[in-house]
Amino acid sequence: MKRIPKIAMFVGTFALGYCCTVTPVSAQDKKKEQKGNVAKPNEGKKLSDGFMLLPSGLEYKIVKHGAGKKKPALTDHIEMNILLHQGDSVIFDSRKMNNNQPVPLPISKPRFNGDPMEGFMLMVVGDSAIFRVSVDTLKKIGGMQPWMIEGKKIEYNVVLISLRTDEEEKKDAAEKSAKQKTIDEKMLQDYFAKNKIKPIKTASGLYYTISRDGAGDRPKVGQTVDVKYTGKFMSGVPFDSNVDTAFHHTDPFPVEVGKGRVIKGWDEGLLLLKKGTKATFYIPSDLAYGPQERSPIPANSILVFDVEILDVHDAAPPQHQQQQHQDPVKQAAIDDKLLNEYFAKNNIKATKTPSGLYYRIIEEGTGENAKPGQKVGMQYLGKLLDGQVFDSNMDENFTPKPGTPFTFTLGVGQVIKGWDEGVALLKKGTKGTLYLPSNLAYGSSGAGGRIPPNAVLIFNVQVVNIEK
Repeated sequence: MKRIPKIAMFVGTFALGYCCTVTPVSAQDKKKEQKGNVAKPNEGKKLSDGFMLLPSGLEYKIVKHGAGKKKPALTDHIEMNILLHQGDSVIFDSRKMNNNQPVPLPISKPRFNGDPMEGFMLMVVGDSAIFRVSVDTLKKIGGMQPWMIEGKKIEYNVVLISLRTDEEEKKDAAEKSAKQKTIDEKMLQDYFAKNKIKPIKTASGLYYTISRDGAGDRPKVGQTVDVKYTGKFMSGVPFDSNVDTAFHHTDPFPVEVGKGRVIKGWDEGLLLLKKGTKATFYIPSDLAYGPQERSPIPANSILVFDVEILDVHDAAPPQHQQQQHQDPVKQAAIDDKLLNEYFAKNNIKATKTPSGLYYRIIEEGTGENAKPGQKVGMQYLGKLLDGQVFDSNMDENFTPKPGTPFTFTLGVGQVIKGWDEGVALLKKGTKGTLYLPSNLAYGSSGAGGRIPPNAVLIFNVQVVNIEK
């Protein structure tokens, strides 16, 4: 499945206030769409301020007409500059957030009355437009965010930069992928020559070497392989490990192989190794995370993994992993019960948000709350309900050492959902605690050996800086 870049996920999900997934469309529906079966700009009622009011409730104004001839149809792909604000408060500025580049967005069916997606489908390339959406409308569909004010309207100032059909988008992606493969192959060959490595190459482009062969049969699809590993860049700098204690998780990593639970290079590579094998995978970017950034891994990164296969088995996973497939509603109820028991035991009074996040303010900061699209610097300590610390930049036992704030862009999926929501509630200088149910943290997957599946997490946080 093709992944939408994080910034587009922000536009399609957070900014619009609802979950924007692409609805499959029949050829007949698309044919109608391409024939112009969309609302025309002159449809609707003209308001006193020059805006048009469509029957759906969406208000819009075409500020400048472009030279384009075709309007977006279902499954097309567009790129836009978007400035999102509520009153005088800027919520999202794509130019600042995306290095002055437009953000990509797939066209899907409008999901609710007043959906800006309907307005995007009225534009042609070069158009500048303004769309207004009522916060009360978003509240009705469960799309409220902490920064939204009831009774107000959210305004989108947009410019349509480009428009491509799905076929054109796929062709472009294929061309970029082919170009990246050539780049990756040259880098790998240079790396092998420099380090005098003679690896085996598979049909997919994965390279691997075996330093110690194991015994028995290779694992079969669906079996669980317990792995020790260290992941590093071609520079030799490690980014994750359950061997190096500096990363604070040393439990074996269980992988159900061949099921897409891990990156493609691992899924393929682990099926080649017997129990006891020590090997190294050299994974080109298309078999790793591709053009998507996965902090701390930059886009289009070639990854090197030293792996050791500790065990291959069919046995049922440990009890905590058997809970991975708990019904989401039941799991949410379990998490909420655990949190309320924790609050009662520790005499804590926390505020609950509609998502199920709890938080409390220990020391209030000053100024405005952090907004989506802004870079936020944080000091934090993360722990499980039993008090076990799994990560921190305020504790000498973890890296980086105290004094190095963790910086991320708020509201674009660079962090877990509970952080994106919780940090948006805080001002610069605020000290507080976030209590995250598992669905706002790492869910049923957990995070390696540090965070079990369905774990409720607690974060002591301080907002050190908010970049305007």
